[in-house]
Amino acid sequence: MPSASTPGVSPAAGASEAPDGDGRLRGDRLGWLRSQGLGLACGFATVVLLAIGSVVLSVTRDGASASIHMDDLRGFFAPVHPAHLWLYLLLPVAALYAINTVLATWDTVARKWRAGLRAPSAYAASLVHVGFLLALAAHGAGGFLGEDGGAVLVASGWQELPGFGEVRLLALHVDALPDGTPREARARLEVRDVEGRLSERTVGYNAPLSSGGGARLALLSDLGRTWVARFASGGESCALAEGQRCRLAGEVVLLHRFVPGEGGDAAAVVGARDSSGVERVRLLGRESALALPRGGELRLAGVAAEPAIVLRTREAPGNPWALAASLLMAAGIALLWRKLVR
Repeated sequence: MPSASTPGVSPAAGASEAPDGDGRLRGDRLGWLRSQGLGLACGFATVVLLAIGSVVLSVTRDGASASIHMDDLRGFFAPVHPAHLWLYLLLPVAALYAINTVLATWDTVARKWRAGLRAPSAYAASLVHVGFLLALAAHGAGGFLGEDGGAVLVASGWQELPGFGEVRLLALHVDALPDGTPREARARLEVRDVEGRLSERTVGYNAPLSSGGGARLALLSDLGRTWVARFASGGESCALAEGQRCRLAGEVVLLHRFVPGEGGDAAAVVGARDSSGVERVRLLGRESALALPRGGELRLAGVAAEPAIVLRTREAPGNPWALAASLLMAAGIALLWRKLVR
């Protein structure tokens, strides 16, 4: 008479851990976390919540959502508002979605590897899943760790731009609509990095300066014309707008403001050390000069209205993650395409 049990496996174990149609064990308590059904449910919930959020943001643009801009998620919590309930629900859904993707992808890769599959195309879908996870990380990093910096007025004189070195405006081209509103703007800049290397870059409304894989940005915020004073000392010169500073003859020169001068010419109120080494605020016109500590003189060479732009800096730590995600997804889709056309 045949034995009631298979040697080495208890009946209870066989009943509770028999493989299902996908080769997984029925007794696997975490099986639901990596199930395809959970992934589909999370994906559907994400789409619905984002659709609701787009409507809510539009309706509450001047109210509860007034402080929300770009990819900053911190505005949704300062303060917490019932109108943003869709986002508060989206965060745990996204976390569950990420856990489901991690477990399902790991399970798929492990089973294929144990089965002896070594062709890269066999892992194409898993590569897309990893890209999706990096995209989620990019949204989180950008939303909670991103930070806006200050605005920097850039004209023809060198000005420090945090994270990039120094910049100055070489040319500004603006395409305007019939009513005069700028449609497109292209500012050609000269950039001098911390090591003194020079390069030319172009900035537009949708083309910011970037470094570190996009982790640091300088966005075109405004443009127009501004009054600029040119100062000279010996063979050195610099150009400053109000509130800007430069270094001439080894001394820091700060332009406080413009005021009317003699004969209707503009004069400049500047701050610098005089020949005695004391910080002074002086009015400089065309015929006046300020003696500097090292023997030179600071003179106002002229004042004129010049094209200028305003660059606003932003730290965006999620951008490198987003770039990596797009590259991985592109690689996965390319492998899938090769597999489909065979």
